[in-house]
Amino acid sequence: MPSYMLVVIFGMLMMLSNAVQAHRLSSDSILERQSVALKLSPTKTTFSGETTLKLSFLRNTQLVSYHARTLTINSVVLTHKGNAFALDIASPDEFDIVTHQLPESIKGPAELKIQFEGIFSEQVAGLFLKKANQGTAYIMSQFQEMEARRVFPSFDAPDKKTVFEFSVDIPKNLEALHNTRVVSTLIQGERKLIRFAPSKKIYTDVLVLAVGEFNAELLESTQYSSTVYSPKGQLVSVPNDMAELVNNTVRYMSDYLQYPLPYDKLDFLVAPIEDLAGMENVGLIAINNDQIPRLGASSDDICKFRKLIAHEVVHMWFGNDITMAWYNDYWMNESFAEFFAAKVIQNFYPDSMQCTYTPQSSAFFDDNHNARALRASVKHRGDNEAVGQLAYTKGSAILAMAEQAIGELKFKKYMRSYVKQVAGANTSLQQLTQHFTSERYFAPFMHSFVEQSSYPLISLTKEGEQLVIHQNSFFEGTDKKWTIPITIKIWDDKKLTTQSLVLDHQSQSLKDVPHTAQLFIDKLGIGYFRYIDKTGNGFFPIHLLTDAEKAAHMNNQSALAKASKLDHMAYIDELIDIVNTLPHDSAQVSSSLATIQDSFVELIPDSLSKQYIRYLTSKLPKIIDWDKILEMNNGSIWLELYGVYLHSNTAITAAKQAFSNTELTHLNNRLAVLRVVVANADKPSYQSLLDRFKHSENHLKEDLLNALGYVNSQQQVNDFYEWLLSDVTQGHKIDYRFQYPAFMPKHRAFVASYIKQNKAKISKRIADDKLQWFPYNFITACSAQEAELVKRTFSDWQDIQGLQDKLAVVLEKINGCDVNAKHSLKSVRARLGIAH
Repeated sequence: MPSYMLVVIFGMLMMLSNAVQAHRLSSDSILERQSVALKLSPTKTTFSGETTLKLSFLRNTQLVSYHARTLTINSVVLTHKGNAFALDIASPDEFDIVTHQLPESIKGPAELKIQFEGIFSEQVAGLFLKKANQGTAYIMSQFQEMEARRVFPSFDAPDKKTVFEFSVDIPKNLEALHNTRVVSTLIQGERKLIRFAPSKKIYTDVLVLAVGEFNAELLESTQYSSTVYSPKGQLVSVPNDMAELVNNTVRYMSDYLQYPLPYDKLDFLVAPIEDLAGMENVGLIAINNDQIPRLGASSDDICKFRKLIAHEVVHMWFGNDITMAWYNDYWMNESFAEFFAAKVIQNFYPDSMQCTYTPQSSAFFDDNHNARALRASVKHRGDNEAVGQLAYTKGSAILAMAEQAIGELKFKKYMRSYVKQVAGANTSLQQLTQHFTSERYFAPFMHSFVEQSSYPLISLTKEGEQLVIHQNSFFEGTDKKWTIPITIKIWDDKKLTTQSLVLDHQSQSLKDVPHTAQLFIDKLGIGYFRYIDKTGNGFFPIHLLTDAEKAAHMNNQSALAKASKLDHMAYIDELIDIVNTLPHDSAQVSSSLATIQDSFVELIPDSLSKQYIRYLTSKLPKIIDWDKILEMNNGSIWLELYGVYLHSNTAITAAKQAFSNTELTHLNNRLAVLRVVVANADKPSYQSLLDRFKHSENHLKEDLLNALGYVNSQQQVNDFYEWLLSDVTQGHKIDYRFQYPAFMPKHRAFVASYIKQNKAKISKRIADDKLQWFPYNFITACSAQEAELVKRTFSDWQDIQGLQDKLAVVLEKINGCDVNAKHSLKSVRARLGIAH
């Protein structure tokens, strides 16, 4: 081949490589250290600052780049080998990358100094303003992900970890909180200059800054003298055992990984971060006040809080110290944090660990063939949002499956080896799998679940005197295949045994298993798959299942019924039998009630609602003593089903009395009570509830936002949306709250009409990268007519980046539900005695 052709080909390859990596900063530029000085006042809408980036260029270059968005850059000066160059101001590209052309080629160390101004965000992004109850303004931050670039010019990417050194100039009466401790404070007239200690090498997502007046509660006996900060005037009461929980988590992770906590500060900030439960900022973990259990909280709420705290503390290792190399492996941050948080709860709180059961069950809802795979291309801020809870639930289930297949001791050994290699650095799926090469199936297993969407349906059949296990996609019409480690419980009427296998073909025979045995396919209830037994051998004895396995089985049966793989009404009758025979506060009853409630949202059309209610009311328990029910851990589930969906007069009366007789702050089962009151409110009463929002505390406002959409008329739907889009809800996340009226099938056409007609008004209140999720407001729809309705609703939303992908997921779910609903509704009509 002629040499000039080689040059041309090489040039084309370089151009292609640059095009592919256009969304990322050059790997040839290293950020060694960055100082950031900010001048902040919570009474203003803007701020200013200066930052110095100490850089190192590995190759000769005439370009220097960094991230910035919504910032006004006033000056940029590059210093190299003692020569200072004032650079022309440049605008960011579509990936928020600002690139300057240098007057000469440079290599080696350089310093970039930038002066800039910014604006406080109206959303929980970058730096934003919040008011405490007494009206005092606070400055808070949320930098995950790709939001630090709103606040200061930066290398805002996970593979650009560096040492940060912050200082803030603030009003002298205020305090400032940061990842690191204060090293100096200087009063200058009416202002105060606070300097913080340099950080360890971290990435921008886990930086944090808060300015205001704070309460401080020392968690005595914690190893790092942890302190819980909260805005003054905000009522915060952390559980008495939080210090013990923090210590337990740190000790467990340090021992498990043989690697101590990577940082010397571990504080907490109760922050107004809307629908975020928490944020793993290094040294100053943010916790939403709504997540802190109230007096009389249920054991499940306490379990969830413990798991949240453990999750955020585990992030100090996974995510903060060991960081994804790029956002396509964001799932690794969350999956390991969720996986180990569950282990902490199971190890130290075995009597109240029910919230760790079946974490994968919530992931199945969003995971179909049009869903985004856990590991997929990420170029823009909104790309990673498409993965949603899957990063937590699907990812942690995959890790649990791996641990079960490998064995706890060997899995721990591999993890220690992995952590030793990547400590303090960046990681990827490939680096993880390299430490499990002794398990030949591990890499294909991880890739099959992480790099493709949806999940398998595992079925057992009998062929002669041989039991055979099969895999297909849970969603028909596709040919996806997975590598699936499975552990099966086997009961032969005499003894209990287990068998582990890896299903990497479409079908394979079970060896050394009696063909008459009863099998439970999902030992520990952790499998990221659905399963069905078609052997005819009968169901595995329930008393031989653990609580987690019972929960997994009930969730699995519910999924099969919704997919019309089981007769719907036969399944509903099984649930009713559970409600009637087991203790009212049992986990199985809670699951049964929740599934029955879901049938109103996802299956039963308005035309069958009254007959279906009559049938359920005739079979379910008659509740007379609601005070007793509401004292139970699952009282909210009982009240919401009976008061919102079954229209029980006694439940409605109980909710209204509780609402009238108790201050909202002290009201147990508050969200359920509010939903029942709203669902049965007349026009004046509903308007009174809307008006109440303005004068409520922030944590009560969140409950009101989650209740006021449970309306009973089209007029109230309109009033709710107009109120939701009004200034009174500024500072609160409203996008997903549009879904609540659509939970009722009778409202969906009106909801669609409102959204279609008010796109402009909605777009003014909701950020562009959030608008793409609006089709999810119809995720519970379940008919071909509703699918067409949703298509028409978003027909003129084509300009919203990412919306078409989300719409495809929703439409696949609705159309799949429509097919399944035809079979299920046939079963319903037959049981209700209604001719088709």
